[in-house]
Amino acid sequence: MMKKIEILAPGGSKEAIYAAVYSGADAVYTGTDRFSARAFAENPTVEELCGILDFAHLHDKKIYLTVNTLLTEDELEGSLYAQIAPLYEAGLDAVIVQDLGVMDFVRENFPGLDIHASTQMTIVSGAGADQWKRYGVTRVVPARELSIDEIASMRKQTGLELEVFVHGALCYCYSGQCQMSQVIGGRSGNRGMCAQPCRLPYTVNGKNGGYLLSPKDMCTLGRVGELIEAGADSFKIEGRMKKPAYAAFTSYLYRLYADAYLAGVPKTDAEVRRDVRRLADIYNRGGFSEGYLFEPSKTHMIDTSRNGHFGVCVGEVVNVTGRAAEYRLTERTHAQDVLEFRDRTGQAVYEYTVKEGADVSARVTARYQKKSAVRAGQKVYRTRNNKLLEQISDIIEDGKKDSQIRIRGVFTAECGHPVTLSLAFREFSCEVSGACAERAQGRPVSAEDIKKRLNKTGSSEFAFETLDVRIPDGVFIPLGSIAALRREGFEQLRACICDGFHRTEEERKVRKRAGQPAERMCPDQKERKHAGFTLIGVTDFEQLGAVLSCADVTAARVGVHLKLDEFAPDTWERLSEETGDLSYYISLPAVLREKNSERFLYWWERYGTGLAAGNCAGVVVQSMDALPVLSRMSGTADWEILAGEGLYVWNRRTARVYRDFGISGNIYMAYGRTKVMMTEGCVKRELGGCRLAQWDKSWNTIATPKNDEFLVVNYCHYCYNEIYEKKPSWHEPSGRQRLDIPEIAFSFEDASEVRKVLGQWNCLS
Repeated sequence: MMKKIEILAPGGSKEAIYAAVYSGADAVYTGTDRFSARAFAENPTVEELCGILDFAHLHDKKIYLTVNTLLTEDELEGSLYAQIAPLYEAGLDAVIVQDLGVMDFVRENFPGLDIHASTQMTIVSGAGADQWKRYGVTRVVPARELSIDEIASMRKQTGLELEVFVHGALCYCYSGQCQMSQVIGGRSGNRGMCAQPCRLPYTVNGKNGGYLLSPKDMCTLGRVGELIEAGADSFKIEGRMKKPAYAAFTSYLYRLYADAYLAGVPKTDAEVRRDVRRLADIYNRGGFSEGYLFEPSKTHMIDTSRNGHFGVCVGEVVNVTGRAAEYRLTERTHAQDVLEFRDRTGQAVYEYTVKEGADVSARVTARYQKKSAVRAGQKVYRTRNNKLLEQISDIIEDGKKDSQIRIRGVFTAECGHPVTLSLAFREFSCEVSGACAERAQGRPVSAEDIKKRLNKTGSSEFAFETLDVRIPDGVFIPLGSIAALRREGFEQLRACICDGFHRTEEERKVRKRAGQPAERMCPDQKERKHAGFTLIGVTDFEQLGAVLSCADVTAARVGVHLKLDEFAPDTWERLSEETGDLSYYISLPAVLREKNSERFLYWWERYGTGLAAGNCAGVVVQSMDALPVLSRMSGTADWEILAGEGLYVWNRRTARVYRDFGISGNIYMAYGRTKVMMTEGCVKRELGGCRLAQWDKSWNTIATPKNDEFLVVNYCHYCYNEIYEKKPSWHEPSGRQRLDIPEIAFSFEDASEVRKVLGQWNCLS
């Protein structure tokens, strides 16, 4: 029999955590008020989370802390320790991290604490996952863009646990590679403050494109069997910004479906359709898709008509008279349901709360406000299902009762001695004593009297599985004292169990002294290896020619950065020839999933020998998953490795981790267009213009309602997109960038623009 699948629920608030635990979740991921990618959730405080840890462990559940943002030097070496230390001592089960410096910090300072590599690390291969074992990583959350076949392949390649997103919202961007929120509004998604610009309506080349970057929510309830067979260890549900009812119901259904499959009685198609619709009633954005996992064509993952909760269609307006709209129901409604009338574009024109429910096919009349543009033929959607919310409340309450901890109890009394109550759960036990038992002067107390009082556990976390009452005949015990004895016993047993999950004194002996900065890990400006060196990035032969024609450039200490995903493979040998005596660095494709890696390696062996044999100084990698691919490329063993702008360096620990992997320097963009997204989603595909495997560089211009403009570049040969700011600009280095290698990154410039920019650079330098 397969092992039980972990259902991992979102805990955006204390109430959501409790609701998820009572509804079937095995673990909950949550953040505090700092260092979480959901800074605007109702995150519990550190003190509250310590109590939540005790609650979870009492019920044999786990809590994972999200520390999945990029941290500055001061944050990493200062306040982070103060945040994690009390949770570590209280038995925190794992941390989820994005920042490599945070990973190194946790490994060093909190021994034995499991580290989970966040989806924001964009891990796309088994080899990419395995390289983090030496940093204490026990589980990876693969990039959400992977297919079910890629998950199965990763399972075969790594022994690490796989935590796979199965339900909820999707980012348009490869997780962790999004700068759009920062560029548009100064709110960094990598700092937990994403303003969700992907949920805005966009124009495309000046024409309305709708919500072009807003994927539908994912729902894989009907595919749990395939996920289990592929090797997923944990089913992760997105939704820390959503309400407790959402956390409860999604946990309940995925637990139910996973258990049914493991028991050999998978749910029927009819049951799947029913429950998916119920999930849609709770929350869906644009309807549901099965995500990248099960949508190989990716043509049904975007609904451009609407943002926010879509609801479910329950009827249609059949007649409008005056200010009264008559609609026919296709689904039953209930009192306190919220209904919304929508026009043909999907926009709401009227919303109201139902006073009395009605059955399917009923014709219902609703009066609407004077200015509401209600018309016959409009669809009626339900955005709040009150009956379902009541059912979810019942699920939580039933789960609360069922989750009472079944304990063993022994009550003992002997005349002239204090009564005792011994309690036990698994290996944990305690004993409390109460009032003295006396010889009865009147009616003696019976064993049944005592059992009755002790079994009044009510809403307590405990309930008796067995209860043995050992009293002599003719004894008197004040029955009023029994309840107090039970309460004291429960409190002591609870403390005993919780202490069993708290870390021991030996485990608490961490090497970090709070507030003391780490050793100096990076050289200063004068000491650094690449001082005075500049990279010039080019994307076509015209730009390369313009660079080589500048005498000031060729005389300076520079290297040319050849972005190989911009050049057809059969031109690679020409690249080495035309660079002449100027040293050059090549960069690997930004996305190196298994299919892309094998394609690139094939082309490298066929066309890359000239590049390897030329004046190549090294390679630029845009992701850590590129390193296993690099190790398979012939002729590259002695190359210098540089980290591209896609690899973030916010603190010295991260720089040290890169050095441990053989990366000798980091690049920052001194001039160019900021890359705000790297996407599996494709605007060209959404517009019906997909031409797979074409090497011509094409793009579309998209714009927000406030006219923030971006260029969407299609890399069709590797099947991914990159989105850039439309206008290039010069950037002053800040913080750690002062120690990095500046790059003049050309993208869409022609020869004359290249020469102009290089002239400015010579003046600036």
